[in-house]
Amino acid sequence: MEFKSSLLNYLSEQEASDLVTAMENEEVTHCLLLNTKKLSDEEFVKRYPLVKKHPFVNHAYYYDKEVYDFGKNIFYDNGVFSIQDASAMMVPFFLQPEEDDVILDICAAPGGKSIGCSLAMNDKGCIIANDISYPRAKAMSQNVERMGRGNIIVASNDFVFSYIHFKNTFDKIIVDAPCSGSAMMRKNDLAKNDWSVEKVKRNSKKQIEILEYAYTMLKEGGTIAYSTCSFSYEENEGTLLAFKAKHPELEFIPAHVDDESFYHGKDIPESIYLYPHKFRGEGQFVCLIRKPGVLRKYERKVEENQRYKLFIEDFGLLGRSNEMMRSKFYSLYQHFDVSHLNILRYGVKLFEMRDIYIPDHHLAHFLTPDYSIPLPLEHARAYIRGETFPLDKPDGFYIISYDSQNLGFVKVTQGVAKNHYPKGLRRDWDPNK
Repeated sequence: MEFKSSLLNYLSEQEASDLVTAMENEEVTHCLLLNTKKLSDEEFVKRYPLVKKHPFVNHAYYYDKEVYDFGKNIFYDNGVFSIQDASAMMVPFFLQPEEDDVILDICAAPGGKSIGCSLAMNDKGCIIANDISYPRAKAMSQNVERMGRGNIIVASNDFVFSYIHFKNTFDKIIVDAPCSGSAMMRKNDLAKNDWSVEKVKRNSKKQIEILEYAYTMLKEGGTIAYSTCSFSYEENEGTLLAFKAKHPELEFIPAHVDDESFYHGKDIPESIYLYPHKFRGEGQFVCLIRKPGVLRKYERKVEENQRYKLFIEDFGLLGRSNEMMRSKFYSLYQHFDVSHLNILRYGVKLFEMRDIYIPDHHLAHFLTPDYSIPLPLEHARAYIRGETFPLDKPDGFYIISYDSQNLGFVKVTQGVAKNHYPKGLRRDWDPNK
């Protein structure tokens, strides 16, 4: 059965035709989410006046990739923005994360929704960004580092084996479930060629399994944002109705806003399909699930560390949970017990235990330019290339910056700044391109 034929099982001929036409003939959309800790909306729009505001998500902008290739911009490397699909970033928007939330993003890679929550929470609360695939979790950890986020734990776990340790733990959970990926067809031929009804049915079974674990880990009164990048009923409303049959007490709740660009499910009217012919984006399905009961939030706890108090004070990290884990020193907004998690990152990585401790690149991206030494363009370009340059400072480690953006660390030895910019990021950078 062809993809369009499958759509006709639950969409009108006109709706299905409009959707397929948009997927086949319209251009891929490009959007980003601004990190206003690093650059204000006013300054961003001043520098890039041809961007267009997202209709719902604060600090999000559409752009024409032919005009602004933001993926190659130095601001991308500096974590000034996260490039995301305009539809996908609606999931945190509908979930409405709050600063005192403890959130699990159970299938999180590449991390856009976790980063969106982190930005909305102003780096407070706690987010566990998990992916069962270790390579995908590792790439997500690099995104968290690049964006300089300080409230995200990156983990790689199969919750089949560990969910029972987190019963009634999370205020909110994002289940961005594995799916057939029809919303990716416009920008990915592999998604188009790999689609089949059989794959849709297999995914639906897996989705119900993941929802079971998530529902167990959700607190009473908590909320799950269930989402897919699929347009297939079976992976969306079909999955949720089968899950509700097992848990008749749960509620599907409407989003806090409605709009004519949202297409509501026929059997779950609280659910929303973001179709590319109605909503400017690649597509997404979202539905909020509420577990009955009264939600009780955690009181924030931090672990004090006296051994490295001078380091903590020097970089303004007092009042955070600064903890040593597996010979690595981290800083998280609040303590979270990770004894049953395989973690890759526990908030901001500060340094690893060696003969001497070398401050981590993540710390430079987390801190504001107040902790940095501004460089002239010539030295900034040398730094991005991975070269040394003169710096008249006493011996020691320093954060250096350019254009009010922290670039990373150097180690000054006898007036020479030795480069600690990650090797994978080094390039010949021209700010005029």
